Amino acid sequence: MHWIDWSIVGGLLLLLIVVLVFCQRYVKSTADFLVANRCAGRYLLTISTSISGVGAISIVALFEQYYASGFAPVWWSFLSAPIWIILAATGWVYYRFRETRCMTMAQFFEVRYSKRFRIFSGILGWFSGILNYGIFPAVSVKFFIFFCGLPEYFKLPGIPFAFSTYVCLLIFCISLGIIFAIFGGQIAIMLTDFLQGTFCNVAFMLLMAFMLLQFDWNDIFDTLTVLSAGSGNSLYNPLNTSNVGDFNLWFFIMGILLSIFINGTWQGSSGYNACAKSPHEMKMSRFLSTWRSLIQLGLLLFIPICALVFFHNPKYAAGAAEVNQFLNTLEGPALTQARVPAFLTNVLPVGLVGLFAAVMFAAMLSTDDTYMHSWGSIFIQDVILPFRKKPFTEKQHLWLLRGSIIFVGIFAFVFSLVFKQTEYIFLFFQISGAIFTGGAGAVLIGGLYSRVGSTCGAWIAMILGSVLAISSIAIQQCWVMDGGGLADFLARTTNWEWVTNNMERFPLNGQVLAFSITAIGFGSYFLASWIDRTIRGAASFDLDRMLHRGKYDTSGEHVVTAWSPGRILRALGLTTEFTRGDRVLFYVSLAWSLIWLVVFFVSLLGGSAEVLADKFPSLDWLQSISWEAMTWLRMWQFYILLTFVIGATVTIWLTVGGIIDTHALFKALRNSKINVDDDGRVIDGRNAGE
Repeated sequence: MHWIDWSIVGGLLLLLIVVLVFCQRYVKSTADFLVANRCAGRYLLTISTSISGVGAISIVALFEQYYASGFAPVWWSFLSAPIWIILAATGWVYYRFRETRCMTMAQFFEVRYSKRFRIFSGILGWFSGILNYGIFPAVSVKFFIFFCGLPEYFKLPGIPFAFSTYVCLLIFCISLGIIFAIFGGQIAIMLTDFLQGTFCNVAFMLLMAFMLLQFDWNDIFDTLTVLSAGSGNSLYNPLNTSNVGDFNLWFFIMGILLSIFINGTWQGSSGYNACAKSPHEMKMSRFLSTWRSLIQLGLLLFIPICALVFFHNPKYAAGAAEVNQFLNTLEGPALTQARVPAFLTNVLPVGLVGLFAAVMFAAMLSTDDTYMHSWGSIFIQDVILPFRKKPFTEKQHLWLLRGSIIFVGIFAFVFSLVFKQTEYIFLFFQISGAIFTGGAGAVLIGGLYSRVGSTCGAWIAMILGSVLAISSIAIQQCWVMDGGGLADFLARTTNWEWVTNNMERFPLNGQVLAFSITAIGFGSYFLASWIDRTIRGAASFDLDRMLHRGKYDTSGEHVVTAWSPGRILRALGLTTEFTRGDRVLFYVSLAWSLIWLVVFFVSLLGGSAEVLADKFPSLDWLQSISWEAMTWLRMWQFYILLTFVIGATVTIWLTVGGIIDTHALFKALRNSKINVDDDGRVIDGRNAGE
């Protein structure tokens, strides 16, 4: 890191601190601190949530995934793209949740089920969240140590002992996240995330341009062809990935299904789920996310591909040997996490090194303050507040929230020091998140969309999901241990072949376990609810009242236009709330996703044509449309270049819209009246602030 690089990082931090100080004056109530008084527009939400959801740890995780699996994850996204467009247009989960005007999911659970279930799910969600977040600082700090070339220990003048760089950076990074979370609440988090997201989008374009100029496509083609030789190991042909390991065909199929069934259940950014100024704005912000991710995902895919070329192409042998000398000192997760960052330090020039370091710093800070704010708030709102007969004063409530956020930071520091990571980051995310989402997916969707889901079904699904997830984590941790472990014990006491074949790691990874737990959660919820309703004969739940629809709509948040959609458009998610501009955006987005869906099926046919022709002689004509290796490679070249061009255009569009939304946010906050009852309490089945 040159002084110019450090200046870029320092300048970004200074700007964020200025914004934090400015935002403090607008935090006047609990609603301001928790959900920005529900005043955020679609563009501001789109950019802010994009960077808060893709933290430094997620970027490192994507580097791990793409380095191991190549282009296959993107190909599977072609299949799921139309699904996400329809889900976004219908506002799947997010629209109805915003209609409830609840600040947290567990508050919704009290409205829909019971106070006791709110407390239980609040504890469970909080525990799952801080456990999941516990490795965030560790991975982020290790990245900066690898990327910036920092020593393992350092000394200060006049002090005889050395300090651990890892521990000191942990303290600094966690403290920074705490400061941003406690002083400005959701308002400051959202505004600083907007600045960081805008900065990162511009930085992504510059870094992408450099990578495209630095690495020749012929070198990329040659390297991927050599590395993909052999059956089941292709990095560019997703139909030949059976031996890729964790990131294979089943990983992506289960990922698509999981994303639908647990959509909106994860509460790492719970403040964002409730801060839109209307349910429709919440829906549109999710819709716009299809476009804002283009440049981001394009770069995060292309960097690991270039890293593969760097480490395996003879053209870069000298640089690769230098980096490998460092990597040979690492093993396990540390090695997979350090590989791509170490590559970047070797190829990026002065200035761009600082730019990427600033991107990672922004991604780390935006996720840290968002997660700390969410988990700290959930503990006070859903575990402490329901026990109170007398509401807190605004001052008491805000200080309790801040104290809880500080505790989350302390936990993350301790957890980062003691936890032993045994598998890829994404797989740990899935299984640790399943402690809550394994049951919450069914409970949330059943509660928002079903009148027959019962409290009994909710209890059974949540308890069963959490017990199975915690048991899975325990087994993974105990499977391999120094001096033995569960695998060693089973191998000595049984003759099970699947144990002896999987002595180094538990045979079922986090994705498989999370999917299985979620499926069991859904089955148990609806089965128990049906039995409960059948035996007790309880009346169906009044969804209109909970969602503030019809005669219960006193918020004025449902703005109806003169346009009336037909039956097909209504089925696709379009309602009378869609303006002409919203409809144009929907049609363009749907067309974009359908084009890639066609590409998916054309490539599926072309990629499997030779196999089909060999198996069925009557289909010999398929040989003429069989896809060769170069066809796949040229398709990926076109995809990368297209995402760069469109992503640059989208960045400008969203930034302008975000600036307009920011101005509107502060105007609304200045004119808003404090509602002291709008603090997350539920009275007689309704939110206290109504």
